[in-house]
Amino acid sequence: MKLKIISKESVVWPVTVNIPADGGSNEKHSFYARFKRMKEYEFDRYAQKGQTQLLRKLILAVGETDKDLEEVDDEDLQELLSDTNYRVGLYNAYLRMDAGVEEKNS
Repeated sequence: MKLKIISKESVVWPVTVNIPADGGSNEKHSFYARFKRMKEYEFDRYAQKGQTQLLRKLILAVGETDKDLEEVDDEDLQELLSDTNYRVGLYNAYLRMDAGVEEKNS
């Protein structure tokens, strides 16, 4: 094939988590995560094991800014993914990144 496919093994992407607050509103917590890029067949294989198992393979590092990312160990990852709001925020951020949806004003 003459077409050169541009691919990155990992990408730093903004994550927004909606945290329920009193009165029916949400507080937003924004931070950054470095996600491992996966081929579709890999994504599907891990997704069959559930969202948490999939995210365990996708998340490489997190940080309040894109400049202070720290690798996450198993214990930190367990704590992060045990919170439904953070798990959903990370999953949605990965899907937006993987689909090429640009983030505005991040």
